[in-house]
Amino acid sequence: MFKITATCAAVLVAGQGWASTQCDPAEAEGILEHAQASGIVAGMSMLNGIPSISVEGEVWAAIDLETRLSIISTFECAVAGRGNILAEVQVIAETGKILASFDGLTRQLTTNN
Repeated sequence: MFKITATCAAVLVAGQGWASTQCDPAEAEGILEHAQASGIVAGMSMLNGIPSISVEGEVWAAIDLETRLSIISTFECAVAGRGNILAEVQVIAETGKILASFDGLTRQLTTNN
């Protein structure tokens, strides 16, 4: 599990810091595909009208804030595209539990304990 986390963290942090005007949606999609193959991202969908990314709960709990924000930034780039932001993103566990909410306007991540 920690090997998967370390691998994904290295890939995702490389994409962190993308401003919406600097993102490359095709690259972001490739990074998310790699994260899915590595087991950190389970899927992406709309949940109650909110863009949502499903993650492996144990992996999410083990990664640091920078990596969490990187996952969301990469997802935002892939979904919204260059120059755009998502007003809100939900991070959900494969069980359906909401783990965190991201406010795209304030760029704040709120975790649910």
